[in-house]
Amino acid sequence: MEEIYNGYSNEKVLDILGDYAIYLRKSRADMEAEAKGEGETLARHEHILLELANKKGLKIGKIYREIVSGETIEARPEMQKLLSDVRQGKWKGVLVVEVERLARGETIDQGIVAKAFRISNTKIVTPMKTYDPNNEFDEEYFEFGLFMSRREYKVINRRLQRGRIMSVKEGKYVGSVAPFGYDRVKIKGDKGYTLRKNAEANTVKIMFDLYAYDDLSLHEVTRKLNEMGLKPRKKDEWSEASVKDILANPVYIGKIKWNGRKVVKVYKHDKLISTRPRNEDYILVDGLHKPIIDEKTWKIVYAKRSLNSAPVKHNNTIQNPLCGLVICSKCGKKMKRRSYSKFSKEPTLYCDNPKCDNIGSKFCYVEEKVLKGLKKWLEEYKFDYQQHLEKINHNKIESIEETIASLEQEAKKENDKLLSIFNFLEDGTYTKEMFKARSETVSQNLARINNSIENYKTKLAQEKIVDKEKEVLVPKIENVLDVYDLLQTAEEKNDLLKTVITQVTYLKTEKAIRKDSDPTNFIINIYPKINKVI
Repeated sequence: MEEIYNGYSNEKVLDILGDYAIYLRKSRADMEAEAKGEGETLARHEHILLELANKKGLKIGKIYREIVSGETIEARPEMQKLLSDVRQGKWKGVLVVEVERLARGETIDQGIVAKAFRISNTKIVTPMKTYDPNNEFDEEYFEFGLFMSRREYKVINRRLQRGRIMSVKEGKYVGSVAPFGYDRVKIKGDKGYTLRKNAEANTVKIMFDLYAYDDLSLHEVTRKLNEMGLKPRKKDEWSEASVKDILANPVYIGKIKWNGRKVVKVYKHDKLISTRPRNEDYILVDGLHKPIIDEKTWKIVYAKRSLNSAPVKHNNTIQNPLCGLVICSKCGKKMKRRSYSKFSKEPTLYCDNPKCDNIGSKFCYVEEKVLKGLKKWLEEYKFDYQQHLEKINHNKIESIEETIASLEQEAKKENDKLLSIFNFLEDGTYTKEMFKARSETVSQNLARINNSIENYKTKLAQEKIVDKEKEVLVPKIENVLDVYDLLQTAEEKNDLLKTVITQVTYLKTEKAIRKDSDPTNFIINIYPKINKVI
């Protein structure tokens, strides 16, 4: 629907010849104001800037609406697009409600923004002032404004964090979404929120009882909940991960936990990413809300989880060399590696879909079979490559080239016919009706032939790519098999396998529980990344 603000509509204001742009972004204060019912920020700011543009006679060519609240440029896609356009000199100026909307985060981001506007000589237009980045005084004023906004941002952030911690220590709930089993409610006569049990609480109690007293595994509890028709809040079925999170959440015994997973920024592959590792130095206090689970049940669940779960890894690295590669043949989900705290029990590969009955296996057997399968695939390929493929592919390319040449000859003949038809029209041999009928027939034939030529040319290009791939295929897979066991980490092995494998499907229908049974009685299919021509 077209939005209209006091007579100004986007369709009327935006001009394909407009040489000014508008950038809109919410701040933290805006979101808090919206929560209090003060109206939608972007719409309000857009109206202000459209009126400013109309007053100054500026034609608006584009509006960049940032719907996410990101601290860095990397986290703001619309800002990235704006900077790209600014660097290309697309705009004479950019309208914002205040310069702080452009960059209030890291100092390096402020420098990137200032440099882009200065080099492209792009003005920054606000309701209070127009900044010319190439004016010495405006540049200093602009940079000072960004510096002060950064300081203000840090002060506000520290104040918010202190406020949250104080609220947590008072037993209040500071999260924006209530845990399953509770509603988030305003505390009467005081600031902040607490939790109130709702109808979901019965499902939480059943979940804890099944795990604690019916001696069911996490997988069996998940399946039982789904069979009983007890649904989670947003999805149709429970997953093991969501059940596991609920069983580990102390909120259900009346506690408030804070900073269990603090955001930590790290560099990975030369790129800055945000991670949320488990934090041992968290806050745990009695909450103002009523518990759903009693202490006895919680202790039983805690003891059982501690016995069955693997030690927590804090380095946030991949522990599974086959991560993202093995697909369950029955349900299509990516299979996972499960490790155990008992050192005598080896890790397994399993499907965590509670409705899937694909049987898991020891991880080492699957990994070994993948490498053996890759080796067998390579041996067969090398044989085909040495004995047949080069000749077959060469003949195939020659055949396609001959077909293209033949079709081009046909196309030439049809073009000659078309030229003759025009000549016959000019010298009176053909009437207009005869010309139309003959020319349509020839044109249709010509279009069909040209279409076939394009198809064969595409096929020829693909065959040449396959031919080129064969030159690097053998040494590439040989390298994987040679160095795989020499690599130190699961992440390195995973990266290596992903260079040659698209996916591996896994299927096991019978448990290997008898002494004489084969523990490798599962079927895998390897799908290489590079074309295999037979």
